[in-house]
Amino acid sequence: MPDQPLPELAERYLESKRVERGLRRSSLEEYRRDLADFCRWLAGRRRKAMNALTADDLGAVDRETARKWLAYLADRELALATRDRRWGTVSGWFRWMSTEGHLPRDPFAGLERPIRGERHKRLPVYLSEAEAERLLRVVLSDEGLSPRQKAHHARLKERDYALIALLLYQGLRISEAVSLRLGDVDFEEATLRVIGKGDKERLLPLHRRTQEALQQYLQAWPGPRKPKAPQDPLWWTLTGQPLTKNAAQVAVKRHLTRAGLWRASAHKPRHTFGTRLAEAGVDLLVIKDLLGNVTAATTQIYAYVAQRRLREAIERIP
Repeated sequence: MPDQPLPELAERYLESKRVERGLRRSSLEEYRRDLADFCRWLAGRRRKAMNALTADDLGAVDRETARKWLAYLADRELALATRDRRWGTVSGWFRWMSTEGHLPRDPFAGLERPIRGERHKRLPVYLSEAEAERLLRVVLSDEGLSPRQKAHHARLKERDYALIALLLYQGLRISEAVSLRLGDVDFEEATLRVIGKGDKERLLPLHRRTQEALQQYLQAWPGPRKPKAPQDPLWWTLTGQPLTKNAAQVAVKRHLTRAGLWRASAHKPRHTFGTRLAEAGVDLLVIKDLLGNVTAATTQIYAYVAQRRLREAIERIP
């Protein structure tokens, strides 16, 4: 069943986010899904179609209605991060409508956010040093593969090794990694230019192992196309197409599974990078900048993990 259009004020809010924050399409789609979820709930209560909701319908949302929606959100089997994001999206929309004069008041203003604390208790899943090394060894090894798989693996291993090294030692998101161009890598200055969320740019120092892996990939890549000009995509497939985010996730997940880390996601190397920095005592603001996080609060979880590891070590003393 196709999605119903959103109310006009929701569309205008999304446009304002696109213009003011320069959000990517994927981020805007998340906002759209969150607003649609709320509007479907409200439309059901108002007994009308979602796109027929007017400013009067939205203005009728009071503090009690907001609390009922929160209860509805809490009763559903949603991931904590999804519930938290939906709260943020919908409350941000009502705050915008109030500020812009479309509504007389913001029913979410001052309302306690009960699921935020739960979200920040969720700790990042990361690789131990031994697991990270095992993963990198597996990427270069053809052990356990069939002859046909070995031939395919031999052509891809330098690319996949460089990609995973980039995630482990630079802390990039998969989307950031696949968006890299050849000109973003400066081997002479040992720096990496990354365009993150909201098209925000950061310049990272290249880790020695990342630099070596990238140079080996660029020298050994056997595909029909390889990056030559600065604007060329850094990553390619054996069919001569730029590597997509989905294909990169599949490749990383395949190697994680081969390394016996089958529960891990392609985001795990990034968490490993953040956790390692925290364990090394690096300042949270520095970790925030390296990871490209918007706020230090997002980075705080890595410090919590590092502190927990220290506590566990102390408790081993008889």
